[in-house]
Amino acid sequence: MRKKVLFALVAAVFLLSFALAGCQGGIAQELYDQVLAQFNEAQDKINEARSNIDNMEAERDAFLAELGEARSKVGELEGLVNSLKEQYELVGATPAETAANIVRYYHETHVYSTWDLFICSDMAGEVWNMLKAQGINAVIVVGNIDNPISDIIQCNHAWVLAEVAPGEYLALETTGGRVVLESENPLYYRGWTFDSPTGEKDYQKLVREYNTRVSIRNELAAEDREVVEEHNQSTNQQEADKLLAVHDKLAELILQHESVLNSIKAEMESLATECST
Repeated sequence: MRKKVLFALVAAVFLLSFALAGCQGGIAQELYDQVLAQFNEAQDKINEARSNIDNMEAERDAFLAELGEARSKVGELEGLVNSLKEQYELVGATPAETAANIVRYYHETHVYSTWDLFICSDMAGEVWNMLKAQGINAVIVVGNIDNPISDIIQCNHAWVLAEVAPGEYLALETTGGRVVLESENPLYYRGWTFDSPTGEKDYQKLVREYNTRVSIRNELAAEDREVVEEHNQSTNQQEADKLLAVHDKLAELILQHESVLNSIKAEMESLATECST
C-alpha cells in the first residue's frame, strides 16, 4: 500500500516538473493553476492514505493484543475445565475409591522408566501429592514386596499407603496403577515410611551414596585378597613384608569405609519410621 502511494507522489512531482520545464518562456496561468490543483489533490490523497495506514496499523495492533489476551484466557479456561474434569473423575464415593481412582489415573497418564531415572520413588511422591490434594493422608513406603526383610538396606521398591479411614491404610502400587490388599500381599504393608517426598528423596540420596561406597569397599576387599594370596605365596621375605604393609593399609581403608557405611545406614533409619500395619 505504501509503495503505491509513494509511486503516485513521485508521478505527480514528475508531471509538475515536466510541465514547468517544458515552458521556458513561461506558462499560461490557467495551466499552472490546473497542475497545481492536481498536485495539491494528490498530496491530500497521500496524506489521507498515510493517516488511513496509521489507523489501520493501530487497529491491527489492538486486534492482535486482544487476540493474544483472548487466547490466554482460553488457555486458562481450558486448564480450569481439565482440572474440574479431573477432580470430578477422581473423587469417589469413599476415600478408598478416590485413592484407587487416583493411582489408576496416574498410571494411565505417566510412563515408568528407569532410563531417565523417573523411578518408583518419584511416582510414589507424585501420587502422594495427588492424595494430599484430595484431603487423604498418605505416607511413602520403601521395602521389599518379594521377600520379608529386616534391614532398610535391603529395600528395593517404593509405593504409597493411603489412610482411607482412621488407622486404616490401603497400599497403592504406583508403577502398576492398582490397589494391593493386605490379603493379596502383606509385604506391601511392611517397610519404612516417610511422611513426605522430601524425606524419601533424602533417603534416596543416601542410598546412592551407600551403594557407591559399597562398590568401593568391595573393590578394596578384592584387591586385598589378591595381596594376601600373593603374600602367602611369596618366598622373598623383603617382598612379603612389603605385601603385608599393603594389606595393612587396605584393611585400614576397608574399615574406614565400613564405618562410613554404618553411619549412612543409621542416617537412613533416622529419616524413616519402620511400619507393620
